[in-house]
Amino acid sequence: MTIQNALNFIRQGQHDDNLRNRLVKADTSQARQGILDRNDLIFTPEEFEEAYSLSLFKCQHQEDADALMAFRMWWIMLHRSPDSGVMTP
Repeated sequence: MTIQNALNFIRQGQHDDNLRNRLVKADTSQARQGILDRNDLIFTPEEFEEAYSLSLFKCQHQEDADALMAFRMWWIMLHRSPDSGVMTP
Protein backbone atom coordinates (compact mmCIF):
# COMPACT_ATOMS: atom_id res chain seq x y z
CA MET A 1 0.00 0.00 0.00
CA THR A 2 1.37 3.35 -0.93
CA ILE A 3 0.54 7.01 -1.10
CA GLN A 4 1.29 6.77 -4.82
CA ASN A 5 -1.60 4.31 -5.21
CA ALA A 6 -3.87 6.78 -3.42
CA LEU A 7 -2.62 9.59 -5.67
CA ASN A 8 -3.33 7.40 -8.71
CA PHE A 9 -6.83 6.68 -7.37
CA ILE A 10 -7.55 10.37 -6.88
CA ARG A 11 -6.29 11.23 -10.35
CA GLN A 12 -8.10 8.34 -12.03
CA GLY A 13 -11.23 8.59 -9.92
CA GLN A 14 -11.79 12.22 -10.79
CA HIS A 15 -11.87 11.47 -14.52
CA ASP A 16 -12.98 7.84 -14.89
CA ASP A 17 -16.79 7.66 -14.78
CA ASN A 18 -16.67 3.88 -15.26
CA LEU A 19 -14.51 3.37 -12.16
CA ARG A 20 -16.74 5.61 -10.05
CA ASN A 21 -19.88 3.86 -11.28
CA ARG A 22 -18.46 0.42 -10.48
CA LEU A 23 -17.50 1.59 -6.98
CA VAL A 24 -20.95 3.07 -6.38
CA LYS A 25 -22.70 -0.09 -7.59
CA ALA A 26 -20.57 -2.40 -5.42
CA ASP A 27 -22.79 -3.99 -2.75
CA THR A 28 -20.18 -4.26 -0.01
CA SER A 29 -16.97 -2.64 1.14
CA GLN A 30 -15.22 -5.89 0.19
CA ALA A 31 -16.57 -5.58 -3.35
CA ARG A 32 -15.33 -1.98 -3.52
CA GLN A 33 -11.94 -3.10 -2.25
CA GLY A 34 -11.87 -5.83 -4.89
CA ILE A 35 -12.42 -3.24 -7.62
CA LEU A 36 -9.58 -1.14 -6.26
CA ASP A 37 -7.33 -4.21 -5.91
CA ARG A 38 -7.94 -5.25 -9.53
CA ASN A 39 -6.93 -1.76 -10.62
CA ASP A 40 -3.76 -1.76 -8.49
CA LEU A 41 -5.23 0.98 -6.32
CA ILE A 42 -4.45 -0.43 -2.89
CA PHE A 43 -4.14 2.17 -0.14
CA THR A 44 -5.15 2.82 3.46
CA PRO A 45 -7.47 5.60 4.62
CA GLU A 46 -4.41 7.38 6.04
CA GLU A 47 -2.63 7.15 2.69
CA PHE A 48 -5.71 8.54 0.97
CA GLU A 49 -5.75 11.54 3.30
CA GLU A 50 -2.03 12.13 2.76
CA ALA A 51 -2.49 11.92 -1.01
CA TYR A 52 -5.47 14.26 -0.79
CA SER A 53 -3.45 16.82 1.18
CA LEU A 54 -0.57 16.61 -1.30
CA SER A 55 -2.95 16.99 -4.24
CA LEU A 56 -4.76 19.91 -2.66
CA PHE A 57 -1.46 21.67 -2.00
CA LYS A 58 -0.57 21.36 -5.69
CA CYS A 59 -3.85 22.85 -6.96
CA GLN A 60 -3.20 26.09 -8.80
CA HIS A 61 -6.83 27.06 -9.38
CA GLN A 62 -9.80 27.23 -7.05
CA GLU A 63 -11.89 25.13 -9.46
CA ASP A 64 -9.34 22.31 -9.24
CA ALA A 65 -9.34 22.50 -5.44
CA ASP A 66 -13.15 22.49 -5.38
CA ALA A 67 -13.28 19.42 -7.63
CA LEU A 68 -10.73 17.66 -5.44
CA MET A 69 -12.67 18.48 -2.27
CA ALA A 70 -15.87 17.20 -3.88
CA PHE A 71 -14.13 13.97 -4.89
CA ARG A 72 -12.86 13.50 -1.33
CA MET A 73 -16.36 13.98 0.08
CA TRP A 74 -17.75 11.48 -2.46
CA TRP A 75 -15.11 8.94 -1.43
CA ILE A 76 -15.70 9.47 2.29
CA MET A 77 -19.46 9.06 1.89
CA LEU A 78 -19.02 5.95 -0.27
CA HIS A 79 -16.32 4.46 1.94
CA ARG A 80 -18.47 4.92 5.06
CA SER A 81 -21.71 3.71 3.49
CA PRO A 82 -23.31 0.59 4.95
CA ASP A 83 -22.52 -2.71 3.24
CA SER A 84 -26.11 -3.48 2.40
CA GLY A 85 -27.97 -1.41 -0.11
CA VAL A 86 -30.93 -1.30 2.25
CA MET A 87 -31.30 1.70 4.52
CA THR A 88 -33.23 1.08 7.70
CA PRO A 89 -35.29 3.75 9.44
